[in-house]
Amino acid sequence: MASVTQSVSLTKRVLLTSSIALLAALTGIGLVMEQAFKDKTLHLVKERLESYVLAIISNTEVQGDELIFPEYFPTPRMDQPGSGMYAQMVVGNQTWQSPSVLGQELPEVTAVGVNERIFDAPIEFQQERLFRMRQGFSLEAENGSIELTLSVTEHAGNFYRELAEFEETLLTWLIGISSILVCVQWIIMYWATKPLKRLMSDLLRLEKGDELIFSEDYPSELRGLTTSLNRLIVNERNNLSRQRRTLGDLAHSLKTPLAVIHSELENEEIDKDLLQQQIMNMDEIVAYQLKRAAVAGHRTFVTGVPVIDVLDKIIKTLKKVHPSRNIQVKTQIAPGAEFFGEKGDLMEVLGNLLENAFKWCDQHVDVLVKTLYMEGRRRTGIVIEIGDDGPGIPVGKRNELLQRGVRGDEQVKGHGIGLSIVTDIVESYQGELEIKTHETLKGACFKVILPP
Repeated sequence: MASVTQSVSLTKRVLLTSSIALLAALTGIGLVMEQAFKDKTLHLVKERLESYVLAIISNTEVQGDELIFPEYFPTPRMDQPGSGMYAQMVVGNQTWQSPSVLGQELPEVTAVGVNERIFDAPIEFQQERLFRMRQGFSLEAENGSIELTLSVTEHAGNFYRELAEFEETLLTWLIGISSILVCVQWIIMYWATKPLKRLMSDLLRLEKGDELIFSEDYPSELRGLTTSLNRLIVNERNNLSRQRRTLGDLAHSLKTPLAVIHSELENEEIDKDLLQQQIMNMDEIVAYQLKRAAVAGHRTFVTGVPVIDVLDKIIKTLKKVHPSRNIQVKTQIAPGAEFFGEKGDLMEVLGNLLENAFKWCDQHVDVLVKTLYMEGRRRTGIVIEIGDDGPGIPVGKRNELLQRGVRGDEQVKGHGIGLSIVTDIVESYQGELEIKTHETLKGACFKVILPP
């Protein structure tokens, strides 16, 4: 059963549930409208019968102690036998009837109290349904008063015929409206799910290699998904490229020590110290390349790493390394600043930049961490600025240090492999690394932007 449910498309699910909800709503509306029409029509019948009762009693006169019954009626139907509109007046044991009652059998009229009004709706009598209004009156006579009960009765056939016609018309309209709304729903669902179908089509094109990334012209509800997928695709491609580059660098770096070892093994007298030195060199090369290969890059689904925890740990460690210099570190960290990525990446970035700052500063290091907000992103990025009061970096060397493949340690002492690692990490997060002069300390300032 579960597999059948899971195989139903989203469009069919929405159309099915919305159709059921629409059917329930229209059924409720129909029942309410039917009851309202019935109540309104019944109220009109009651008012009509009341008016007939008052009209008849107003035309009834008293002469002495005798009643003079009316000769004219409020509706011609009361003069027509079997018309369906009947008037009856009960005075003691006597009963007066309108001409329309001739040849008709009606339910017995029971007396009611003076000024008492009773509406019977409906009365079942001889397989017929009737509406009846009864009211008691007291008319002044010479020797007292005459109490009577006046009853006006109407066949309910017209009422139920009108009700049936209304129900038929209402049902026709509801069926028509339901059909139109279902068609409109189908059109809306087709139009609304077109981006999803295009997303699947683009995904298949990506799998085949016909496209590199998803386009940006998706609705806002899907733009966050496609943006995350694009970033994931770019990150994985960058990781693959970096791993290939690292393997190439490793192979190239191992050529020289392997060649030396191979050459030494061909000699009759083997220099063990030389072999040991080359083995140590190879071990250092492998460790370094593994360290670069371990740069994980940006991850889409990670928890935030509090920046202040990592920063405090690195600063304490560096102060132990330089205990005699009494370096003053000023930190300004935005409350709740978090890095959404691998903790090791954050440690590499902060560690290498702070190590350079400690190495080149005179006595002061300034660290600024700000939170970066971007529209359409649920999580935040960070901006890191680390400056010192050292000699700084010449403007002409800055771009050169940021170029891939340039060894910083060969250009400016103290900004070497560490800066290269920082550059790789920042690029893997689609971030930016900028070298400038610190505004207050006047030394070098490294600004890192890691977007959300």
